[in-house]
Amino acid sequence: MESLCHGLGRVLFLFVLLVLNSSAQYDYTVDENGIPRLWAPQKGLLFHPGDSESASMSDDLAKFLSQDHEPPISRPAVIAFHAGHDASIAIGVAGRVQCVLELERLFEVRYYSLGGGMTLDMSEADFAQAWLFALDAVLSGCECDAEEKCPGSFHYAVLENFEHHEFQMLKRAVEPVIGATKWRLVNHHRAHALLGYYASTFRSAFIMSYDAGGNDGFFNFYVGLGYDVKLVAKIPTNMGMAYNQLAVLLPEVTGAKHYSEVVCGSEEITPLNLPKMVAAMHGVPHTVHDVSRVMLSYAGKFMGYSALGKSDPQSSHWASQFVRNYLQNQTAADEAFAWLRHFACEGTESQRVLAASAQAEWTDLVKEYFGKALYGSMGLLGQAVEGIVLTGGCALNVLANQLIYDTFTQTHQLDLSLPSSVYMPPASNDGGIVVGALWSVVPPLSPQPLQYLGFRLFDLDTLDSTATRRQAERLSELGGVDYLADLLAGGPAWQNQSRSQGQEGRDKPIIAVVLGRQEFGPRALGHRSLLAAPNSQSIRDRMNTLKARQFYRPVAPMIADEALEDLEVFGQEIKSPFMTMAPLVRPHVREHFPGLAHVDGTARHQSVSAEEEPWIHSLLLAVGKRIGLAALINTSFNSKGKPIVNTVKECLKMLDELEDLDFVLIEDWLFRSERKKS
Repeated sequence: MESLCHGLGRVLFLFVLLVLNSSAQYDYTVDENGIPRLWAPQKGLLFHPGDSESASMSDDLAKFLSQDHEPPISRPAVIAFHAGHDASIAIGVAGRVQCVLELERLFEVRYYSLGGGMTLDMSEADFAQAWLFALDAVLSGCECDAEEKCPGSFHYAVLENFEHHEFQMLKRAVEPVIGATKWRLVNHHRAHALLGYYASTFRSAFIMSYDAGGNDGFFNFYVGLGYDVKLVAKIPTNMGMAYNQLAVLLPEVTGAKHYSEVVCGSEEITPLNLPKMVAAMHGVPHTVHDVSRVMLSYAGKFMGYSALGKSDPQSSHWASQFVRNYLQNQTAADEAFAWLRHFACEGTESQRVLAASAQAEWTDLVKEYFGKALYGSMGLLGQAVEGIVLTGGCALNVLANQLIYDTFTQTHQLDLSLPSSVYMPPASNDGGIVVGALWSVVPPLSPQPLQYLGFRLFDLDTLDSTATRRQAERLSELGGVDYLADLLAGGPAWQNQSRSQGQEGRDKPIIAVVLGRQEFGPRALGHRSLLAAPNSQSIRDRMNTLKARQFYRPVAPMIADEALEDLEVFGQEIKSPFMTMAPLVRPHVREHFPGLAHVDGTARHQSVSAEEEPWIHSLLLAVGKRIGLAALINTSFNSKGKPIVNTVKECLKMLDELEDLDFVLIEDWLFRSERKKS
């Protein structure tokens, strides 16, 4: 297995050389009739897993598929499959997305993958059965637009992150179900870019897509003009992987059981043998699949953890050297990593300094690269673009997003030559690739709200009988959102509930809310959320304790638009419907609502309008009447190590087992905890 990891390391280096020598061959062109050629073959970017020692490249998949470029037929039905981590399936009709199934929600496995070289030990029968199970869930549960009939067969099927043998197995399995479709390929970052740009309201945009991988690069820039999206620049550095590798040095981030003996032991550690060390630290098998799943959990924790320390010049220097040289100058990267490793092993204080320094340097480097590419492209275009789109897994880094917004938009800088604002899609992570894949065949005619395109509870048909058996009450009969707001605010409804349990005066409740279709993307946006009032510090700590999360993890406020428009919360009106920004909360607001902000004073907020989510918006306004601010704090409704919940059974299991969870609202049914609180 060690040879496999070294082989993968060589693949990455070959990858960088390929990126450096690549051209616009991955962008579509226009045929003689002016029809965009919206699909392009993946060239030379797949490796044979059976030859891990040499990791030879293969064009087999691209050669297998025909590359005809006939115009799309009228109102085509398209299905897209993404196979790597955050595997997913999406259906679109005539450019409108009908539904997205993120497979981790169905299989209840975080970062679920079903391909992309991660299925080496799966038989074809198991591989086919898993995809068919997911496909059946999509075809039976997809809710299509009122004017559309959900398709049972498809004109096009689009692939992302499949190897050749995986595609062959998928095709044999699903074609009898979806019909004799035309199969297409889409490149990784191009799919990210199409999702971000077409989902925005911008008529022109500068687009940055960056993450820890992709068959077409790591850090790509595009310009969108009308329906045209063109690649304009690539940077051959993998900042996403560099970020995750620095996290290995931070035991409060990784939670590793064997940190000291592995990281601070005598064995040499370099980025190339780091997967072996991660496996040893966590006691998991040394396989690409297991190590990748562990490391994927690092980034979000790292970002929150970085707020606990203050950067210093020396650690900042070496962190910058590592990020800048990763995959470009291996000697320099190894030297920087060795210094950072030694510094981290000095103890917790050093680790927190390292985290703060690394986050600051990483964010500043993103700003530097982005600025050079933006101004260079604007100079070539000879005109400004309307907006900025940030996408890819690294666009989940809200600190970098906020810095780009503050630095490069006319909204903040009052410079009319700059773009007007920044947009990040609700699923900038790899789970969103399938929507970009749909749109690589047929772009949408207008922007479409995407945040609630997931699936209803998979066992929704059991809800009414379960509610009757457990003596749940209908919220609409108790008083609707006003009753729920009164509970959350600690009003008479909550006082009566506490008194009935013999616990008068107990702190305000934490309530899970499970409504309608699930969120599309990694953020809980009020449809699968844990909610609480923000006017105490202890409530944030209770949220983290309930989920068995580290004490430094942030919770995210959801705030009604009206509360943002008076500029009281942030001093500026920053709309962020998908929790993608991190502005500073004003000091007097932090004083009165200490649960609102992270330890660094920022808040990764969700702005909520009546148009985007009327029920949550009305709840926020009702809470505002009681506590003085139309806001709640919110974190995803899931148990430790599991994806966001999507079954009645799991919702109520958590209500029974999580000590600090007081109620679960599922649609109109309010379930009360029967446990006595200590």
